[in-house]
Amino acid sequence: MAEAWAAYCSSSYPIGAVIVDGAGNVIARGRNRLGEARGAEGGQIGGHDLAHAEINALLNLAEKPRPEAYSWTLLTTVEPCPQCAGAIAMSSIRAVQYAAPDPWAGCTRLLTDDPYVAKKGISVGRAPEVVQAAALRLVLVGLLEAEHNPFSPFIKTFELYPEDLNAARALHASGAVAALRARAAEVDEVLSVLLEGWTGVATEPLTTHYSPLTDDRTGRACVWIEQESGQHRGHILMTERESGGWTLPGGGIHPGEDAGAAAVWEAWEECGAVVELAGDPVLLTEGTLCFPARLHPDHPELHSSPERRARAWINPRALPWADDKQVREVLAARNQTPPALTLPPRVAHALAEAERLNFDRSCSLDTGRVLRTLAATRPGARFAELGSGTGVGAAWLLSGMSVGAHLLTIDSDPEWTSVAREVLKGDACVTALHGDWQDALAYGPFDLIFSDCAPAKRETEQLESLLDALKPGGMLVLDNFSPPALLPPVLYGGDPERERLWSHPRLSCTEVAVSAQKRVILAVRIEQGSPDEGQAEQLL
Repeated sequence: MAEAWAAYCSSSYPIGAVIVDGAGNVIARGRNRLGEARGAEGGQIGGHDLAHAEINALLNLAEKPRPEAYSWTLLTTVEPCPQCAGAIAMSSIRAVQYAAPDPWAGCTRLLTDDPYVAKKGISVGRAPEVVQAAALRLVLVGLLEAEHNPFSPFIKTFELYPEDLNAARALHASGAVAALRARAAEVDEVLSVLLEGWTGVATEPLTTHYSPLTDDRTGRACVWIEQESGQHRGHILMTERESGGWTLPGGGIHPGEDAGAAAVWEAWEECGAVVELAGDPVLLTEGTLCFPARLHPDHPELHSSPERRARAWINPRALPWADDKQVREVLAARNQTPPALTLPPRVAHALAEAERLNFDRSCSLDTGRVLRTLAATRPGARFAELGSGTGVGAAWLLSGMSVGAHLLTIDSDPEWTSVAREVLKGDACVTALHGDWQDALAYGPFDLIFSDCAPAKRETEQLESLLDALKPGGMLVLDNFSPPALLPPVLYGGDPERERLWSHPRLSCTEVAVSAQKRVILAVRIEQGSPDEGQAEQLL
C-alpha cells in the first residue's frame, strides 16, 4: 500500500507491488509510473504503457535464481492486467496475491486457465479483506481524479462493489485524499481515512518494512501542434483521453532532460507526429509547460501512434474546443481568446482579487455563466446576492443585467465587503453592503436571489424568510450541490436540503448540471392554489 500511495503522490495511478521471498522479506518493489517521466532508468519504467507496478517490481529484482524463486510471491494492490499477468507467467515466480479486484481489465485467469501457463502451477490468492477495501478505494479515487467520467462504463464496472465505490466517490468529492497528498501524509494516516466507515471484518495485513521509491519527475510538458497550411490550417493536433474527449499530447520530464525535448517526444509517442518547436512555452496551471510546435517540414505526414492513441485535428478557436481548460489558457496567453469566451472586465477584476487574497470560495466559471444568462432573462429586475466574496458572482450578474435593473450584494466579512465595493465601484446598478445575509432581505422583494453563503443555503429553517423576500415567480439560485453519485455517506439516507426545497408548496425546483461534479438548484416561487373556474375557461 505504501508503494500505491507513492504512485498517487507522483501523479500516477495508485497501484503498488512488492515481491517477497519464502520468509516474507521484501526483495523487490515497484509502482505504477504512467504519469511520470518517460524512461527506463534505475530498473524502473516510467511514462510508458509498460510502466505498471508489477512490471516494475519484476524489473527491480536483482536476480531470479531457481529453484529459490519458486517460493517467492508477488503482492499487488490491484488484480494484474493481461500485460502484467503475462509477465508474471513468464517469470520464475509461482505465487500471486492481489488486493483490489479489477472488473474491467483484471486477468488472473491467464495464470490459472491458460493451458500452457497452468502447467507452471502458479497459485493466485487474495489479500486480507481490509487491504482489499483500502486498495480498491485508493485506486478508484485515483481514477476519478484522473478525470474518468464517474458514470462511464469503465467506472460502472466497479458497481459490483457499491460500498467501496460510494466511499471513493465521496473521498474524491471532498478532496480528503488529495489533501493528504498535499501535506505528504504517511500511509498509516491514509489508510485510516480510506477505511473510515468500512464494515468488513478486519484481519492483520502482511507486515513489511521498506521505504517508497522517490519521485524523480522534474516537471511536465505538453505540445501545441498547429497546422500551418491545407485543410486543417489553424487546427491543433490533440490526442484521445482514456476517459473520453481530447487533450494536448504531453507527459513528464526526465531528470536532466530538456523540457522542449520532452514535448517533442510526447508528440511522437502519443500522436505519431514528428515536430519542431516554434517558439517559447506557455506556463499552464500546475506548472505544465506548453510548447508551440509545427510538423517537421521533412516529415509532415502523421505516423501510427506508438501508444496506439487516437488523434484528431481540432479547431481550438471554435466552441466547444476553445473552452477546454488547457486550450483556454494557451489562447489567453496569446491574446486570442474568442469574444464569446472573454471574461467580463469586472469578473476578471474580481477573480484577480480572489487570487491575490487566496480566496477560494468564488462561484465557478460555469455557475457564473448561468447567473449571467438568468439575469438577462429579467429586464429591469431587482437582484440580491447573499455572500459577496470578492465580487465574482455580483460581476457575473451585472454582466447580464439590463438598464433599470438593480443588484444588492451583502457579506458579513468587512474585508470582503471592502474588496467587493472596490471591484464594483462606479456602477449605480449595484449596492454592496456589510452585514448578515438576513439584513438584505428587508430590501426585498426581489426577482432573483443568488444564495451564495453557507448559512443561507444550509439553514433550511430560514427558507421561509428567503421565499418571503422573493416576488411571485421570483427565483432562488443555490450552487455547489453535488450530484447523487458524489454525495457523502452521511446523506445516503437523504439530503434534507433538497427534501426541504422540493417538498415546499411554494416552490418549483430543478437542478442544472454545470459540470460533472457540481449542480445548481433553481427554485421558483409559485402562487399557492390553482386558477378558478373562470380563469380555467379563459385558458381553454
